Order: sequence, then structure tokens, then C-alpha cells
Amino acid sequence: MIVKKNEAQSVTELLKELFTTHGFESEVYDDWIIPEVGDYGMKGYWYPEATQSAGQLSIEVFIHSEMIMVESFSGMGENEVERLKNAFSSFMHHSSAVFLQAVWNIESKEIKIEQWDVGTQKYIAYIGHHGILNYDTSKELEIPARYSEKIKELIVSESLDKEFHWFTVLYANMNGLDNYAEILKDNIKWIAGEKLLKSLGWARSNNYYAARQFIILKKA
Repeated sequence: MIVKKNEAQSVTELLKELFTTHGFESEVYDDWIIPEVGDYGMKGYWYPEATQSAGQLSIEVFIHSEMIMVESFSGMGENEVERLKNAFSSFMHHSSAVFLQAVWNIESKEIKIEQWDVGTQKYIAYIGHHGILNYDTSKELEIPARYSEKIKELIVSESLDKEFHWFTVLYANMNGLDNYAEILKDNIKWIAGEKLLKSLGWARSNNYYAARQFIILKKA
């Protein structure tokens, strides 16, 4: 989905409230929220009419001038207010806790923390829970049994050396015949990741479902 920043609306107050609810004051500079707990910043852009039927929320986390983490969320609803509420809810469910703990050390029980060896480097992995949308209300969606193992194997096989690396994992079953798989590695589509994701033996269903996960690695 391609959108233009000059068509965006700021969500500064929503993001500022996110830190306030965790007990941290913050400054605002050029729409960047800079919490008192560090020098990193967070900014959000909201595009109410990214498509005819959905808006898009883009969240950016500034580490330094050459490293900005980006996560994007579609917002569905009958009007702009409902769309923004839906998109921001997705951000809160999928990624906010991972950002807060990995970047600002704001602890959360919603994520899993592990130490991963990547070559000669040691990283702390901040692993978000699965966000699932399943149109089949008759049964719960089961994540493939070897999903976590295979995603970890793939990531640790890479040559990673930066302070942070981040991964957005998305799999969607359209109608039982078509599917969509995407892994973004440091904001860039990762073809090897997409191939692995499709090979994991996802459940067949005539109903739409999607599973999404966000992971940040930080040098130990």
C-alpha cells in the first residue's frame, strides 16, 4: 500500500498517552514523542483514505538517522473514527509492547524474551504474541507446530551486527486456494523468509484467516 506523508494526519496525542499510561512523561519535537526514559522517539502517521475501504496507520521508531523501525496497520470501519480506532487497536495488540520493552525497557507480560546466538553476536529477542484474525468461528486457528523453531533458525542464520534488527511476520489464508506470506526484515521484504513461511504447513480453510507477529532483536 503506497501512501503519501503529505496526506497524513498526526496521531501524536494517542502515542503520548501510550507512554503516559506507563508512568512516563515525554517531550514532543516535530511530532516525535521522546519519552523521558531515553533519546529514542516514536511518531505516527494516519492515512484515513489509504484505499477506498481502509485507512493506514504507520508507526515509526527513531533509533538514529540511519535506523528507523516502521510498522503499518490497516484500519477498517464505516467511518474515519472507526478506522483509526481499529488500526490503533491493531498496533496496541501486535507491536506496542515489543517496542516499549525492547527500545525503552518498559516491561510487559505480553512478550517473550530469549537470548539468541547469531554467529559470534549475542542478541536479546523480544517476541510478540501472535495476532490472529480468523473468520472461521467454529474453531481456533492453530499456528504450525514448528513455526517458532523455524523462524528462529532462519533469523539466527543471518549475518546480523547492528544494535537492533526487527522482523514483521505475516501469513494470510485467502480462500483455501490462495495465500499470502510476508516477512519484513529491517523494513525490507525478505524473500527467503516468505518461502519458509509458506512451507510450514498452515491449516487449510475456506475461510479467511491471518496471523501476524513482531520480533525485535537487540544486542546483548
